Amino acid sequence: MALLDPYNVLPAIEWQTRDRAKTLASRFQSLTGLHLRTRALGGHRTCAQQNAIYAGGRTDGGDIVTYASGCRSWHVLGRALDLDPVSSTGAGQPESAYRTAGAFWVALGGKWGGNFAGFPDIGHFEWHPGLTIEQACPSPIYCDAIEASIQTSAPFSHYMIVGMVWTSLLAGAGYAALKIRERVK
Repeated sequence: MALLDPYNVLPAIEWQTRDRAKTLASRFQSLTGLHLRTRALGGHRTCAQQNAIYAGGRTDGGDIVTYASGCRSWHVLGRALDLDPVSSTGAGQPESAYRTAGAFWVALGGKWGGNFAGFPDIGHFEWHPGLTIEQACPSPIYCDAIEASIQTSAPFSHYMIVGMVWTSLLAGAGYAALKIRERVK
């Protein structure tokens, strides 16, 4: 299998993202003979998990590893994966292997973290054609509401995000809810 998932992150990934990652891994393996392997916490994350990662380097003196808090991360929306190229023995690979995988991903229509200006993340792969993070998450303070919409509506793998609906509450505050439709595939 070209896409290795030792941490079982693939089932929680949005189905189009997961399908494109499988295509990427297959093409990557055909060309290089290498596999792509998911990372622990390298798939869907809860708001709390993403916020904890975001706090890293800001509250503990370590290195900053992300600039995305809450639902401003495509991981929270199930549309990002962190992948590493590995040999059949599981040995890690040089940066050039990541660049090859990134080029394939971009050719498929995805966004590769190695192309992020000022903060490259060579193991990060996003799939959200035509959708901006601001459309998917108007503000990180609504992360829990968006996450609840996903969790209570249906298993994430059977539905596709098609847009956002902004709903006003009595006091003038609002919350974001995902507008979803059943998977047609």
